[in-house]
Amino acid sequence: MREVLGVEPGAVSPFALLNASARNIKVVLDKKMMREKLLNYHPLRNDATTTITASDLLKFIYAMEHEPIILDK
Repeated sequence: MREVLGVEPGAVSPFALLNASARNIKVVLDKKMMREKLLNYHPLRNDATTTITASDLLKFIYAMEHEPIILDK
């Protein structure tokens, strides 16, 4: 987690895409999760939580130059 995403174990978050070390990863999202209006994630640390809409999460992922894969499982 530290090397690839730049976060501590237990603090994995889509916001880790901000870290340059995360450039070579694939972003995979759950289709059911993306139907929710609000999503909660750690803001790079696991001692807090922040909320984002599913549409804003996608905007963020695209802004970080990633093409998310959305799986229906």
